[in-house]
Amino acid sequence: MTTESRPLALILAVYFVLAALYAWYTPLWQAPDEPAHYNNVRHVVETGSLPFLHPGDYDQDYLEAIKARRFPPEMSIDSIRYEGHQPPLYYWLAAPLLLITQGMGYEIQVLALRLFSVFLGAGVVGFIWASARHLFPDKLLLATLAAGFAAFLPMHLAMMAAINNDALAELIIALGVYRLLVHLKYPRAGFSAWLVTGIVVGLGLLTKFQAYILLPLAGSVWLWQIWERRSLGVRLTSSLVNGLAWLAPALLLPLPWWLRNASLYGPTDPLGLTWHDAVVVGQPRTPAWIAAHGLPSYLDRYLDFTFKSFWGVFGWLGVFLDGRIYALFALLSLLVGVGLLFQAWRLRRKAVTLTLVQKLGLALLGLQLLIVLFTYFWYNLSFVQHQGRYLFPALTALSIGFALGYAGIISRKGSLWGALAAGVVLLATVAAGLLAGDINGWAALLAAAAVIALAVRHRYAVLPAWAWSAAILVLLALIDIYALFGAIVPQLGG
Repeated sequence: MTTESRPLALILAVYFVLAALYAWYTPLWQAPDEPAHYNNVRHVVETGSLPFLHPGDYDQDYLEAIKARRFPPEMSIDSIRYEGHQPPLYYWLAAPLLLITQGMGYEIQVLALRLFSVFLGAGVVGFIWASARHLFPDKLLLATLAAGFAAFLPMHLAMMAAINNDALAELIIALGVYRLLVHLKYPRAGFSAWLVTGIVVGLGLLTKFQAYILLPLAGSVWLWQIWERRSLGVRLTSSLVNGLAWLAPALLLPLPWWLRNASLYGPTDPLGLTWHDAVVVGQPRTPAWIAAHGLPSYLDRYLDFTFKSFWGVFGWLGVFLDGRIYALFALLSLLVGVGLLFQAWRLRRKAVTLTLVQKLGLALLGLQLLIVLFTYFWYNLSFVQHQGRYLFPALTALSIGFALGYAGIISRKGSLWGALAAGVVLLATVAAGLLAGDINGWAALLAAAAVIALAVRHRYAVLPAWAWSAAILVLLALIDIYALFGAIVPQLGG
């Protein structure tokens, strides 16, 4: 093990411990859609075929009743099958584990499948580390922060320790983004490199619909390479061959799946999404929700629940953290945002310079985030699904963005920006409290602590940057432990 890889090894070691604890202690079925994903795996094992989404596979009343009673043994999960339209790769890979553990009871089977997701999640962390190292090879701290954020983000950790196809989809997306970053650095890469990238994209299309973001991402990098290779004197024919190298496997691998769906759900519905929307009767629809509660209430819930469920709302999105922790996350988010603005200011003032590859890589990550944000917005035009975890397909962009912002705010000059921002929060909190006759003491205390810490950091350069980075990652890991043993287990365990 090299010295540079030791931070990643430490992060992964802590991740495995925390994720294993989540897999072990999270009560049975108490993760979003877990019974439905389990039933997909079981269908593959028992029938040797893929599941088919039937009318009646989504029963809103029964689902709400079994959740309210915390999945008692006398209430069967057999009828919870509304994920039958999902692409098959995760279920094929998970089937051997369920086959091995048949007859051992739900507890052992679920644990085995959850641990499978845990190992996939470790790959997500690893490829985010690799992407950050590729973009900023001389900034080991950025890679450490990015990998640590992905590993210890409470909601992400909980999802990586549950039965679902998110873990495999995120792994393939992270791998795909890493490969595209490499393509940006090596525009002369030829047929074989693009063929591997195309296989990665095709596997993503066989895993989860969120992985379809790899198509426009790969297409944008390939189109840029056509331009770049022409400037290098490479013939257009070679670039077109590269396009065929990635696009052919990307489309051919999922083609049998699409054709199968077209035969089952209709020729205009190869993804089964229209059929799914018709089957999930009773799921809250956006127009009806707005009509019942009003647009201002809807927008308030949209922003508030998205923020909270990005950081951590557990079980079936009914187990919240202490409000003081969300206040901490809100302040951290603000400071990271200020840190990003500081980094942009440094770039504009030419206090720091980026290579063309770095600029293109950051543009690719920006495109990844924009596509995910757009799909999140689009989905919520139809369904009330304000789940922050739906932003995790952009986790590479989010993690590297967090790393850049946090590194900016703990730098000697950037800490002054942070102290000023925290000071504004402090003044606004006190002013709002005086007007309302009730000051939020915790929010004021957090803001005051941030002002003092960042002001001292700016004036005296207290502690090196690595210590500040270790502190935030340790804090996230401690919140992970609190979330499990202070919220999830007490509220769902009995």
